Amino acid sequence: MALHVISDSLIALSYFAIPIGIAVFVRRRSDLNAQHKLIALLFAIFIAACGLTHVFSIVVLWAPYYAAEGLLKAFTALVSVGTALALPFLLPQLLKIPSPRVLQAEIDAHRRTLDDLEMTRKRLLERVIVTESENSTTNRRFEAALKGSQVTVLEQDEDLRVTWAYNLGLGLDLDRVIGSTEDEFLTPESAAELKSIKSSVLSTGNPIRASVNIATRYESGWFDIRIERINIDETRRGIVVTSTDISDLKRQEEHLRIVMRELNHRTKNLLTIVMSLTRQTSRSFEVPEAFAIRLQERLAALASAHDELARQEWKGAELKAVIEGQLRYQMESFADRIEVIGPDFRLPAEAAHYVGMAIHELGSNAVKHGALSSDQGEVRVTWHVDAADAKTLTLEWTEIGGPFFPPPTKLGFGSTILRHLTARALEGSAELDFLPSGVRWKLIAPLVGAEP
Repeated sequence: MALHVISDSLIALSYFAIPIGIAVFVRRRSDLNAQHKLIALLFAIFIAACGLTHVFSIVVLWAPYYAAEGLLKAFTALVSVGTALALPFLLPQLLKIPSPRVLQAEIDAHRRTLDDLEMTRKRLLERVIVTESENSTTNRRFEAALKGSQVTVLEQDEDLRVTWAYNLGLGLDLDRVIGSTEDEFLTPESAAELKSIKSSVLSTGNPIRASVNIATRYESGWFDIRIERINIDETRRGIVVTSTDISDLKRQEEHLRIVMRELNHRTKNLLTIVMSLTRQTSRSFEVPEAFAIRLQERLAALASAHDELARQEWKGAELKAVIEGQLRYQMESFADRIEVIGPDFRLPAEAAHYVGMAIHELGSNAVKHGALSSDQGEVRVTWHVDAADAKTLTLEWTEIGGPFFPPPTKLGFGSTILRHLTARALEGSAELDFLPSGVRWKLIAPLVGAEP
């Protein structure tokens, strides 16, 4: 009897401990699904019922509760049969639970993945540190380049509000400018002009460069600005504006214009004095009248070329204006018999005087001996620019229908101008022909710095 009591007691205790262990396991494994929990519940009930049958085996040794024991065994049998019948259906779910080896392989794979991710994170962190260092170096260089310079940089959004600025001038405060538009810190005139230019860049996307006068209520100045459209972020466009203070340059240009006007005025006065001295001197000596007249005409030709250069601020002279200026008298007298044809072309300043003197000599000779000395003769002055390089000028003087006169027997000033001086001064070549149909002069000059 002792053997039965001890054995049944140990078996019952073990059977009761197993459901408790299963309950603890299910409670801690919150990741189990409903089917797994059902299997655990069936086994817990089955094992607990088996433990109760062993308890009643001990009880009936002293008390005849055989009916209760039978009922308990019947319940245990039902639970056992139910568990056995449910097991084939629940077994596939149990088989889906990964084995420890599979779980360990997955864990190892996840660890390798984590190691790779950690290595990638470290590399990205190193790259970020290097990039930040490079950006810091670039910013230092940028600030060093702009510090103390006359260059201002601004970024503005689509509403033309300033989002970033550096090296502001004109007495502007950075805190006041950021988040504001030109209307809030510039005069109305300056703001309107800048908004018009910037709106055009925003709408077309084409960068614009311009020289504008910008004024605040504190200061004003001239600036060379360049405006370009940018993408501030993925959804917003804006513009970046770089401006250089050119106020000193504008003042120098204005001073230079004043000096040039004074120089032109004095040069013209000097030519007038020379012409007056020539007339007065020729009267005091036995100078041929023809010489005095010819000298006066040539001085007047120089003055005419000088006037055209002065009008163009010595940046060059329009070829047509130079020719018409030298032929003013002839065109007034023989307007229907003189034809001047050619494209717009600006002569370099150093070429204008020589070309003007050559045209003057040709025009004067045409009136005295050539096509304009008769009733039927005509003069055609044409020029064109070589299409290949746009720097080679071909200028032709052609007389038609005038009387034939032979070439001069001796080389005078006019022939020297036409054959040698003009071509030499322009580093080109010249041809002067006395044909039966009239005089023909052709100049070919590679003009360095010419503007077609």
